[in-house]
Amino acid sequence: MAKKALLKRIECAYLPVKDVAASAEWYERVLGLKLRSPIEPGRGAIMIMDSGQWLFLLPCENGHPLHFMTTGWAENGMPFEMFPICFETDDIRSMYQLLQQSGAWTEETVRDEGGCGLQLNFKDPDGNKFQVWQQPVAAGVPAQ
Repeated sequence: MAKKALLKRIECAYLPVKDVAASAEWYERVLGLKLRSPIEPGRGAIMIMDSGQWLFLLPCENGHPLHFMTTGWAENGMPFEMFPICFETDDIRSMYQLLQQSGAWTEETVRDEGGCGLQLNFKDPDGNKFQVWQQPVAAGVPAQ
């Protein structure tokens, strides 16, 4: 008998940021997330994604961005700076343009990974590295 997984989904994520107010403004302006409530001095901010899930932006003065090195990702076994979170979007190309306009680090272009959809790696102003993913394009339906 197969054991049922006891973890259902990721409810929220906690992100280290140097300046909570500046980061909240960036997540709102560039990524379209909504600030849940006013930011209190010395506290974090809660940003709400389209799905209703929360991203907590927590103060981290020295900055410890989310990413790590792995040799288990690149096909050639070379070290790769990995992202710990992959987000989903319905409009990756618009997101890419907004990230570029904001001056954020992104890969050079949106990658079409066939059955794995459209993908893009990017960093927020604090250096937290993420991937964003869009569902694979159905046959005969043009990509957004």
